[in-house]
Amino acid sequence: MGVLEGRTALVTGGGQGIGRAVAETLAGEGASVSIVDINVQAGEDAVKAIEERGGRVRFSRCNVAKPEDIERSVAETVEAFGRVDVLVNAAQYFAPVKALERTSPKDWELSHATGPTATLQFMTACLPHMKERGGSIVNFTSGSALTGMKYTAPYSAAKGAITALSKVAANEWACHGIRVNILCPFALTDVQQRMIDTPYDNYTRTAASCPMGRGADPKEEIAPVIVFLASDASRFMTGTIVHADGGLNELSPVDYGATPGVFTDEA
Repeated sequence: MGVLEGRTALVTGGGQGIGRAVAETLAGEGASVSIVDINVQAGEDAVKAIEERGGRVRFSRCNVAKPEDIERSVAETVEAFGRVDVLVNAAQYFAPVKALERTSPKDWELSHATGPTATLQFMTACLPHMKERGGSIVNFTSGSALTGMKYTAPYSAAKGAITALSKVAANEWACHGIRVNILCPFALTDVQQRMIDTPYDNYTRTAASCPMGRGADPKEEIAPVIVFLASDASRFMTGTIVHADGGLNELSPVDYGATPGVFTDEA
């Protein structure tokens, strides 16, 4: 029996990337999973993969920038499974990188519509159902928000807002037994894998700054962290930023030992 047996999890962006890894892993731990994604083919493929392993799963096409889609997706989840115990907000638009002064209103608005606004709307839509028996919400932040990464203003600002929103919700909803934690991942997704050695390869440069020298495997090294945050094993954790990033955002990339003539181990 899995650690999430009898529970229902809703995963936004669950048809691809980290979201799909999370959806498959939660299902493997016994949860009924509601996959929410704008990409119908990706969502249906994820459903098929989970069903082939005997999991309980459904799919809702949802543009998370549309409040009516969010309300419908949550309602369909409750109709199908009778409850919502776990909410994982993984969906997020990533604007093209460009200098701060060249940030377009469209990129800013879409980053926030799919980020903090969608996160808030999913949380409040799930709240009445979680109030009945408590629950766990996992929202995503990014090292770009924590470190002020250059040329990522819309995305970084959106992730920073999600971090603050999550902490407020954790504070207000603890009395209902609802925990809200924030995951900061660094992973090598399928999309990033396809970009390696192209002009759009940001992964390789980022991995070079990571103490562990690489991004995580979403299925093996990110999804299990979310299982932990969704389970009773983390029942006394809320409002916490959990780093599953190989030390990328918490440890310094400076290596004096790599600079000739600077480092010495002599007393």
